[in-house]
Amino acid sequence: MVRTWIHIFAAFLCIVAAACSDDVAEPQDDGPSGSIEIIKITESSSSESVFNSFFRPSIVPIHFSNQIEIAISSSSKTRYSSSKNKVSSSSSIPAISSSIKSSSSVATSSSNTPKSSAALHFYECDKYDCVTTEFLNPDVSYGEFLDERDNQVYRTIVITNHVWTAQNMNYNAGSNSEAASWCYDNDPENCRKYGRLYTWDAAQEACPKGWHLPTHDEWIELLDDHACDEELLDDGTWAFDCSANQLKSAESWNEDVENAHGFSATAAGINFNGAFISAGEMAFFWSLTDTLSLYAFATMLQDNVKYALFGATDKNYGFSVRCVKGEAE
Repeated sequence: MVRTWIHIFAAFLCIVAAACSDDVAEPQDDGPSGSIEIIKITESSSSESVFNSFFRPSIVPIHFSNQIEIAISSSSKTRYSSSKNKVSSSSSIPAISSSIKSSSSVATSSSNTPKSSAALHFYECDKYDCVTTEFLNPDVSYGEFLDERDNQVYRTIVITNHVWTAQNMNYNAGSNSEAASWCYDNDPENCRKYGRLYTWDAAQEACPKGWHLPTHDEWIELLDDHACDEELLDDGTWAFDCSANQLKSAESWNEDVENAHGFSATAAGINFNGAFISAGEMAFFWSLTDTLSLYAFATMLQDNVKYALFGATDKNYGFSVRCVKGEAE
């Protein structure tokens, strides 16, 4: 089933491996100059997979006109990671052993599990600024923490052996063009519901003391643990089948998703070169890991697409932020 998901008006995106080198191929001039057409995604039973991706390099705006044809592989899952926060421009993401602990330590509703704390607060909301709980799974038990910098209260979830925030951060970080953050459409109500959109530099300030921006490895572990298959695309982006539907909030997307694990990713949209686009259709989440000084890794979720993508992109775009408890490994 073909699903049209988004219009983008320009792109300047980077990939992991040999991307951003001087010999980057020129884009095909098969459409209007300076524009990007619709990306379409189809499912096929064919044994061949042809991929294109949002994470692509170019020195001029890219014209997307190809289709992403997704075919599910029957091969065993490949697990992978990077060993450092800083990724070299001359090497691809190395493989790691299959010893990653594969468990989503999530308390879901059952006869042995207490009913959710999603509608309950341990901090009094008339005293503190409680972030909205409308996108959480009411059948999942959440923790809670207070950001003492601005007295905002966030829910937390235990997933893939880490404690993650179950809501997007809304701390007002950034004081210049490189470290800036916004409410979508500059509307404070959007900040209350979906959190702020941060440049990568501002995202470094978004997590409070005792928490950190998720690393490359932590995002890969989360996405891989909830994937039914994954594949490295030709441009260096990883695609994780099923992960998007496992992590999306049931109330924020134009599709039927369960949010069974309580991660509750919302379609918060992005700030793209100063323009607010794709609320209700897309979400990007920053990682701590950068590459080639101008680019950093991010996770991308799309409306009505069960794949999650993970690749490198321009640090100046405005994306959402989740935090992981403890020091970055």
